[in-house]
Amino acid sequence: MFSILFKTGLPALAFALALSAQSPAGGRGPVRSPFLISRPVPEPAAVERGKAAFGPACGFCHGTNATGGEGPDLVRSAVALRDEGGDEIGPVIRGGRPGMPAFPQMTDGQIKDIAAFIRNRQQDAIDRGSYTLKNVNTGDAKRGETYFAANCAACHTGSKDLRGVASKYDEGVLLGKIVYPGGRGPAARPTATVTAGGKTVTGVLEYHDDFEAGIRDSSGEYHGFNLGPGVTLEVKEPLQGHVKLMKTFNDKDLHDVLAYLVSKK
Repeated sequence: MFSILFKTGLPALAFALALSAQSPAGGRGPVRSPFLISRPVPEPAAVERGKAAFGPACGFCHGTNATGGEGPDLVRSAVALRDEGGDEIGPVIRGGRPGMPAFPQMTDGQIKDIAAFIRNRQQDAIDRGSYTLKNVNTGDAKRGETYFAANCAACHTGSKDLRGVASKYDEGVLLGKIVYPGGRGPAARPTATVTAGGKTVTGVLEYHDDFEAGIRDSSGEYHGFNLGPGVTLEVKEPLQGHVKLMKTFNDKDLHDVLAYLVSKK
């Protein structure tokens, strides 16, 4: 969706530490840091082997670049981020999960290579020093007005609450806010109820991906859950309108709406 914004085609991980790569004296551009957070960057040969193994075994579900498809995005998965050389993803690959086939024939070497490939994809997303921001106001304001009226006008008006919004934010920032606005105050944070093992917990949804959920209850206690059979999760999202549109937006829609909002400065 954001391929026009970044050369990697990936938005930065909101929950990862971004390491700014520095150019050496006399250098011409950014150089990748030798570490991802506190971990060594995988060897290029291992990454290539892992990519070759990942594609036919996992790409049909997780996408050839591990950014998701029918299955979850592994670049942002907490399980994959915690992984060290296959210790977390190895058991999942070999044992499978509900809706995911098992690959017990995978060797230790193949799993380590796949882990290296996923780690490299995470590095690409985290390394903001390699991102190149381009001109984003390339849409058609008239088409944007039509899209806005059909999909956004139930909550917003371009002539009132959003008038002048393009004067407050850089166009690249505003494009991101169209997809999902920031400023998560208490009233705008999602809440959730999880039922597992006969126990029900309700509170603020602190974390949620395809594998896990974390809730902080009214007393401040944090509860973590592994999602799967026998576990139900109900989420109430105050920004549901934006969540719904995230699944349908395409590049043209986004840039057209941006052009419309810029016209309302």
